Amino acid sequence: MGAIGAHFFMEKTLDIIRKITNWLVIIFFIYMVLAVFYQALGRYVFHYKLGVAAETATYSQIWMVLLASGIAMRKNMHVGVDILLRTLKPKIQKIIVTISSIVTIIFLLMALKGTIMLISVGYESTSPALGIPMWIPYLSVPIGIIYIILELVILTLTKYMIYLRKMVD
Repeated sequence: MGAIGAHFFMEKTLDIIRKITNWLVIIFFIYMVLAVFYQALGRYVFHYKLGVAAETATYSQIWMVLLASGIAMRKNMHVGVDILLRTLKPKIQKIIVTISSIVTIIFLLMALKGTIMLISVGYESTSPALGIPMWIPYLSVPIGIIYIILELVILTLTKYMIYLRKMVD
């Protein structure tokens, strides 16, 4: 497979990952809303508690937030203070943004390392209402972090390539 074929394969794979992520966020959001509505209906209309609904809504929200963070990274929508950055020359801006991205990736890799311990603890405990092993909900953290790193690397490389093209022109 040549460089063009590998690039095409990577683009298609990334496109599939992004579509799956988008749909998962939508599904988790819809489920979370329905579960919370069902829980409220049960509590205030039928006077019974549904611990399962609350627990699954919480897990759904965690998965949704972590995956949506990767989507926000892709769209460069994370909150950042860039008032001082805007006053600098474009070349210095790119250097600072690149360093910031590298530091963020290092932090995320350290967090990813920590989630390995979290998942190992999850093998030893179960969730209160569902009784499922906690490593299943905990798996959302490393998957979310890996997706955020993927999108951050792509965003940083894209910005860097745009900068290089401007330097050549």
